[in-house]
Amino acid sequence: MKKGFLTKIDYSNGLWIAGLLLLLFSVFGNMFYSFTDSKIVEIPASAAFYGLKIFGFQLDLLLRNQILGHILRLLLLLGSALLLQYISSKFRLIRVRSYFPFFLFCVFSATIVPAVPFDGSSIACFLFCWSCSRLFYVLEGSVNHVVFDASVLLTMASLFQSKIIYILVVFWLVMGILQVFSFKSFCASILGMMSILWIIGGVSFLMDDYHFIMTYSQSLIIFEFVDFNSFSPAEIAYTSFLGILMISAMISFWPRQNLDKLRTRNYLNSVLLLWFSLLALWLFSGNEMGILLLLFSLSSLMAAHFFSLIDIRYSRVLFILFMILSISVRFMLLN
Repeated sequence: MKKGFLTKIDYSNGLWIAGLLLLLFSVFGNMFYSFTDSKIVEIPASAAFYGLKIFGFQLDLLLRNQILGHILRLLLLLGSALLLQYISSKFRLIRVRSYFPFFLFCVFSATIVPAVPFDGSSIACFLFCWSCSRLFYVLEGSVNHVVFDASVLLTMASLFQSKIIYILVVFWLVMGILQVFSFKSFCASILGMMSILWIIGGVSFLMDDYHFIMTYSQSLIIFEFVDFNSFSPAEIAYTSFLGILMISAMISFWPRQNLDKLRTRNYLNSVLLLWFSLLALWLFSGNEMGILLLLFSLSSLMAAHFFSLIDIRYSRVLFILFMILSISVRFMLLN
């Protein structure tokens, strides 16, 4: 049977190089645009949550520097892309070797870079991908140790996107899917979460400044449904297309589960569960771009599974449309 172009490019060096170049051009193009734009690039008011010193280091001094902020964001996004590629390869999420996870996340990131604020969203994304990578190691080594590490990383990510802490509950469900959930692993996850919060609480006590903790706590109980009326036609078209792509990826996966090993099926089901959880968080976060970036990270794994294994006319058309719409939306976000 003649191979389609998706099969030909899925493990070619040109694929990951193209993704890397797209991300580089997008980040540095956005940086140059911010310098030439007459408007002053400001950090949103929500960033006041991150404007305090953490362990004596005032994070916003780095994030408010445009050059350092863009470089840091680039490195964190690249780190997240590498972690997603590592998750896919290490845990055999795709039956064939493929660079699509790295490429697709680079495309997603390059598309929304102009809309992602300098508020620690990229840091949260990197820590979240790292926590997922660590969590999947529960079948490779010491369960309690791995769960503790994953919980610590997830809680650290929540310092920059507070609502991510709710994903800890989903981690327990994932442990159930992977058949490693127990009272000890549950306590390990709680201990991992409390260790970070205990450090933050201790630092706040020593500094006699509880604004960070108060703002963090308040943000956990504030929910706002996404106002789709505020979306531009291009954003509505792109969101609708991504919905079709994700539905296609799920439909292609579930009927073919028997082709994967049991462990791989459990990993993929865990990714789907985490994806639906992040989708719910995004819907009730008022279109928070930081959570959308996390959603795109897992969307990259799902879409990569689809494009790597389904090489028919329908998937090729979706891939071409995905690239056209992503590039179009990228330039529209500058306006």
